Amino acid sequence: MTPPPARPPRPRPAEPDVTAAAAAVTAEWCSACKAYTLLAGEIVLLTPYGVVTVGYWAWCETCDPQEVSRVS
Repeated sequence: MTPPPARPPRPRPAEPDVTAAAAAVTAEWCSACKAYTLLAGEIVLLTPYGVVTVGYWAWCETCDPQEVSRVS
């Protein structure tokens, strides 16, 4: 019995074109504190088939302060 023929190699997916626009963070208007303190951007996912936008994030440096741990 002869072995089965070798499988042809899988074609490699095209390399995604990741630009600075895909990772851009912008300052936007925060309607809560009435200032341009809202940092916002898109959440992107790098897949074998390219870059996909999966969501949007926003954080206000005034309204959403980071928790500061105090060391005494």
